[in-house]
Amino acid sequence: MGTTRRKPPSRIRYEESHPVVSCRIPKADYDLLKQRLDERGISFATFVKEALGCLEAKLTPIDQARAEGYEQGYKQATEDHQIWYHCKICQGRINIFPNSESHKAIIQYMNEKGWSHTKCHEKEKEKKPLYKNPVTIFPYYPHYPYYPYYPRYPYY
Repeated sequence: MGTTRRKPPSRIRYEESHPVVSCRIPKADYDLLKQRLDERGISFATFVKEALGCLEAKLTPIDQARAEGYEQGYKQATEDHQIWYHCKICQGRINIFPNSESHKAIIQYMNEKGWSHTKCHEKEKEKKPLYKNPVTIFPYYPHYPYYPYYPRYPYY
């Protein structure tokens, strides 16, 4: 029978201060973990320390990332959806900002010219008047609204 080898005191102290952590995971998860670790170039221990927050992760703080994302999204939306027109003299782009004088002038122009939704125009065309003009119905009776009996055919 073999005897167990005696460990030096430094090794005993190290194992006490650095316990072993192990777990069993499916092969597919293990392969994915290895792939992610290789992509980032870090060890499993470093990965666990970052996950626990012991090490400062190489990721940007949440507030900074949110601000950068907002700024990029705002810039992209401005490029895609901002209203503008060309200068009559230099042909340069003039941007229209909300509640500016140009914006108010455009709103006034659209209201004066009767701009509205296509669906609203279609509904307006479909509307039938609630009553017809009495002059076109009974042209010979100017007192139409007050006359109690309406003949079927007007007399000549």
